[in-house]
Amino acid sequence: MTGPALPDYLAPHAEDLVALQRAVAHNRWLAATGRDAYATTDTAERYPHLSNGSLVSLALDHGDLSLAHELSLWYFRTMLARPTQELRQGQREVTVEVNGRSLSHAELLAARRTAQSTAEHDALGRAVTEASSKLDQYRMRWLEQHAQAVHRLGFVSHAHLVRALHPDADRWVTDAESWLERTREDFLTRWRRWQDQDSLAAPRLLDTRIVAEGAGTIDDPLGVVTATVKAWGLSAALDRITVDSEARAGKLSFSFCSPVNPPHDVRVSVTPGRSLRDLPPLLHEFGHALHFTSGVEHAWELWRIPTALTEAVGFAVEHVVHQPQWQQQHLGASLAPEAADRLRFGREAVRRLIATSLCYEMAVHDGHPAPRDLYEQMFGREFGISVSGADAFNRLQAYLEGQPCYPLVYYEAYRLRDPLWQYLEQQGGPQWWASPSAHTTLVDLFAAIGRTAPAEWSSSALAPAMSDM
Repeated sequence: MTGPALPDYLAPHAEDLVALQRAVAHNRWLAATGRDAYATTDTAERYPHLSNGSLVSLALDHGDLSLAHELSLWYFRTMLARPTQELRQGQREVTVEVNGRSLSHAELLAARRTAQSTAEHDALGRAVTEASSKLDQYRMRWLEQHAQAVHRLGFVSHAHLVRALHPDADRWVTDAESWLERTREDFLTRWRRWQDQDSLAAPRLLDTRIVAEGAGTIDDPLGVVTATVKAWGLSAALDRITVDSEARAGKLSFSFCSPVNPPHDVRVSVTPGRSLRDLPPLLHEFGHALHFTSGVEHAWELWRIPTALTEAVGFAVEHVVHQPQWQQQHLGASLAPEAADRLRFGREAVRRLIATSLCYEMAVHDGHPAPRDLYEQMFGREFGISVSGADAFNRLQAYLEGQPCYPLVYYEAYRLRDPLWQYLEQQGGPQWWASPSAHTTLVDLFAAIGRTAPAEWSSSALAPAMSDM
């Protein structure tokens, strides 16, 4: 496989750019998994000509938006290394005592997920709020430093940067607003039904996860995922994937994939658990890992792929969880209708959270005068519950740490999932995941997205098989 060459203005920096990506991704991996505090290397001093933002501006001037987006990730992660170090230190040290135990924010979230009674769940919920409040000063300091980094790039506000990287940002916000309005009544009706059934008297924003938790347990979700990868003929990729499944203070509570040195060194962080709810996000992240290890030959091939397409790969791969035949093959039996409904509802709630976050985040970036009030209004409306404005900057900071506008690319990725799934079915058949050619089917998909743009993923563009071209 041969990917597109770097443009002339970046080609002289190719070797250093790969080294910069490796350093930034490795440092972020250590920080995000709670094992180090982002301080192993002063990346900015080692690569000042690459990490000062000048290449971001150059890529924007050339209209290379995907490259500009990738370069901006490295710029922000380098410039915000110290604030991130301080935030991670706070996440390690700030604890709240519950039943004689001092727990960090991440540990409280994990404990709340497995609460055995309503009283325990509510007590942990109050402790989460208290811990989050204590961490607020760290997040606000991080956001202040982020704003300064935006200004150093030459942008008046982060909203201007987002629109430079994503000229269609306003169209996606309008689309998200329309989708939320169209789907609101049906979602809230089902959400209230689950609340009654699960005796959720005073649900919080993320308690939609409790519905998905009710789908049932499984001895080894990670084992099921690796067995699936092996069944697809991609065992060799597992040798290039490092998995961290331990719980520790300072570790991000959600799963993620970090391409440290693709295709040779890709890392996946997961939260330990035994819930069926863990399967979709696990397969999502392994979808990324397979793409980054089996779909490229050089690290820079990924730099030119729009992030929305790489995220859509994760959504397409995780979609196998909802297929009864896959369930029979890897879980021993198809899920009961209620369990299947719970899993689907959990992922739909995530999509709603992302769409709401996109609308909220862009309003804040555009200078909304009362972000906390807006947070309560928007998330309260979309989830039909009382929402605390104290969390208004938590999600914003977490998303900005990952992407300049993470909800935007994630929301777009949801729209791209179905065309990618259709492509997999056209290449490998309706049950491509059970076919001996699953390996070829997935690699064909990786190749296809490496040479196309999101706008090209329509039914007409998918008709010819990329492997035959």
